[in-house]
Amino acid sequence: MSNNHNIEDMLSQLITMVASIQVEHKEMKQALEGMHQEQKEMKRVQQEMQNKIQEIETKAEERHKEILDQLTAFKHDQDFIWEKTVRHEREIHAIKMKLS
Repeated sequence: MSNNHNIEDMLSQLITMVASIQVEHKEMKQALEGMHQEQKEMKRVQQEMQNKIQEIETKAEERHKEILDQLTAFKHDQDFIWEKTVRHEREIHAIKMKLS
C-alpha cells in the first residue's frame, strides 16, 4: 500500500509539473505573440518614417532644383546686363570721341 501511495504521490507531482509547464508554455506563447505584435508595429512605424524621409528628400530635391533654376536665370540676367552695360559704355565712348 505504501508503494501504491508513493506511486500516487509521484503521479500527482508529475501531473502538477505538467500542468505548471503548460501554464508557463501558454504564458510564453502569449508573450511571444505580444512581441510579434510589437515588432509588426515597429516595422510599420519604420516604414512610415522611411516614407516621410523619402517625401522630405523629394521636396528637398525639388526645392534644390528650383533654387538652381533661379540661380541660372540670375546668371543669364547678369550676363545680359553686363553685355548691355559694355555696349552702352562703348556707345558713350564713341559719342564722346565724336564730340571732342
